[in-house]
Amino acid sequence: MKRDLRLHGLSSDHHHALVLARRLLRASTQERRDPARVAQVRDRLDRELAPHFAVEEELLVPALRAAGEQATVERVLSDHAALRAVLTAGAEGDVDRLAGFAELLTEHVRFEERELFPLCEQRVPAAVLDEVALRAPKRSQR
Repeated sequence: MKRDLRLHGLSSDHHHALVLARRLLRASTQERRDPARVAQVRDRLDRELAPHFAVEEELLVPALRAAGEQATVERVLSDHAALRAVLTAGAEGDVDRLAGFAELLTEHVRFEERELFPLCEQRVPAAVLDEVALRAPKRSQR
């Protein structure tokens, strides 16, 4: 099934998030762990994932809540909170948590691509999807 064009920007973000997760998993299995990696990941999250989360939380979550999709809303918000918490622990020096972050990020992306976005295509009003497209254009356009 083809993704609604207005969600392509968020899907593009997911692709880049999966690339980051793979890099983190590889780095976490190396003998020598680099604490500078945490700062690098935090910077990347601030630039890329935080705006992605904001679009979902400010546009998709309210629309899904209004459509009665409370369980999905709770999953999105819970996943986002967990990802932020694990990253914060990493920023405080717990470099070992980066592998867990990578695994959680991968699972969250799969959930959104397989469940959240198809639900949004069915239940979210067109005006909201139009706003998503404006606030989250494909990465090549950023």
